[in-house]
Amino acid sequence: MGCGRVGCAITTVTNTTNDEMSGNLGVPAFPALASPQRAGGGKSRNKVALKPGRSLMDWIRLSKSKDLSGTGGRLQNVTPEELAKHDKEGDVWTAIRGKVYNVTAYAEYHPGGADELMRAAGKDGTDLFNEVHRWVNYESMLESCLVGRLRTTLHAAPNSAGAPKRKPPKVQTGFLKPPLPSTLKLPQAPLPSTSSVENTGRKPSTSSEGKLGNSSERPVTMIQDNTGGIPVTIAAPETAQDECDTVDNPWPINPKPSKAPFPDAASVQEKDSISHESVTVSPPEAAPNEEDAMDISVNAVPTVTREALRYDWFQSDKHVTIVVYTKRKGLTRENVILDKIGREFQLCLILGEQQYSVHVELEGEVTDKINVSFGASGSKLDVKLTKVDAGRKWAGLGSPLDMDGRLVSAGDCVRKYRACLVESRTEVTHDTVLFCVRLPPGSRMWVPAGHHVYVCGEVSGFGQVERPYTPVPSSLSPAQVGPGEEQGVVLYLMIKVYTQGALTPVLGALQPGDRLDVSDYDTTLALPPLVNFTSIAFLVAGTGFTPVPGLVTWLLSRDDRKVDITVFFFNKQERDVLWREQLEELEQRHAERLKVIHVLSDPGREWTGRTGRIRREVVENDLPAPGPVTMAMVCGPIQFNQAAVKVLQEMGYQDSMYYGF
Repeated sequence: MGCGRVGCAITTVTNTTNDEMSGNLGVPAFPALASPQRAGGGKSRNKVALKPGRSLMDWIRLSKSKDLSGTGGRLQNVTPEELAKHDKEGDVWTAIRGKVYNVTAYAEYHPGGADELMRAAGKDGTDLFNEVHRWVNYESMLESCLVGRLRTTLHAAPNSAGAPKRKPPKVQTGFLKPPLPSTLKLPQAPLPSTSSVENTGRKPSTSSEGKLGNSSERPVTMIQDNTGGIPVTIAAPETAQDECDTVDNPWPINPKPSKAPFPDAASVQEKDSISHESVTVSPPEAAPNEEDAMDISVNAVPTVTREALRYDWFQSDKHVTIVVYTKRKGLTRENVILDKIGREFQLCLILGEQQYSVHVELEGEVTDKINVSFGASGSKLDVKLTKVDAGRKWAGLGSPLDMDGRLVSAGDCVRKYRACLVESRTEVTHDTVLFCVRLPPGSRMWVPAGHHVYVCGEVSGFGQVERPYTPVPSSLSPAQVGPGEEQGVVLYLMIKVYTQGALTPVLGALQPGDRLDVSDYDTTLALPPLVNFTSIAFLVAGTGFTPVPGLVTWLLSRDDRKVDITVFFFNKQERDVLWREQLEELEQRHAERLKVIHVLSDPGREWTGRTGRIRREVVENDLPAPGPVTMAMVCGPIQFNQAAVKVLQEMGYQDSMYYGF
């Protein structure tokens, strides 16, 4: 079941045998209120008993069969005043990240109950949604409930003589663009013809000329094909129907370049002629008439953080190098996601809870050979591209696209999928498969240990369904790690196939050569700083094991800080244990630091190891004592996680001493 995350776009099909490991226990809410996995101080998610026929799968069937918006499918621009009218049982609208949904029909299906849903009735529920389950793909779940976009009108009366000037009031309606004078005309940059855009149930907005705009009310996902940039599908956009679509982008998307210092000689490895330019991105100046009377309709887009970053570029006869200056030390390749589709190039630089983008249509063709390197301090990133036409001098880097040069909140970014290629499949157990998945030729992505990606597939009767999975290394032996992993061009996904599941039977049928759509990794996941601890315990069950290989091998590879690691691996039978032989070999190589303990709930007669479900008496003799340098990591089915937390709390673990995936 991947990393054990809940609240995905479809039901999480749980192995009942693993659920039984937790027994019938009265357990506290998980994750705990003050635990580190609740970034931003989130609240617990209390579930209620729903009526029969009100499961998530039942909701998917209903929402796929009819329009539930109550507007006949015509998208509207909703003012806060109109939204506030729909705040009663039987007529419930709410807004999430700038979109308005009619959730009246969903109330009976909400896992937290109708009363919890009513807390956001008639108002912007973005903050409440982010507190409880910001990882949920609400756009897919509530697609048929979409009423339209939340419209905000800012008013500022003219100043009377002698009266102090006032700025327009700040209005919180999700994620807003900075206000602009209505007379400002912004340049449009069309996407290159080689781009592949696939509609994932959300209709992209367009300008009057039919060019894909920068508005996020209809986010789309770009899918790069693994056949060398051949477009997969291009969804026919629909033209906006309302007059408030006139302002499409708050800042010029082609800022005037400003000269930056010439790159130092050490960064130039060739002796032929070199030219360069730089782009400096900074907040726009206040509009000259911003304090005059105005009535501006503002579209909801990802929050733009007003912090200046810049990137330069320079060229030689054979190469083009893009240099990003961040003023932040310690960057590694895991901070970088690259995509090149034809001449369209996008660099996503992940900086904690923010992402900085370089997104341009290059002036000339480049090959799929991409080299990524960092300065000595890790604050400067160099991306070296190889020209197809060696010797041809470019007059410029190219034309900026979309959010080029913008620093935005990572939580606001649209999930982007790539059409990957299944390169191989290996049977791990009787019901679990290890897939080697190759990214498209122009893509590079290094997923940090413990983080997950989403995979998406077409399921008969349900349409597009997505699930999270935590990539694993190809092997627990560092000597067997392939070059593709080092180069960021392949991922390994360990997937358990449930015969009654929605998506996993489709995934289980994949063969080498088949396509599998894989997303960016989830950059909003905030793991605790494991290097700060001296003792770490993993309590995992079933395929909740998948975060363990990457995290354990990473911890064991570090020489700067020795960490003692204990892994409790719960399964039903011996045949269910994943990578048992590799775990034994790893334990032997690191006997002084690593201990692996297998626990079976339904053992055979020949089993001599530990038995039972997650209980204090099963783990207390080997679980490290709680303390400020101790961390317990929990991953498995929901009931297992809750039971494990109860055990940890009984043993004196405080909320800050455990983390749940």
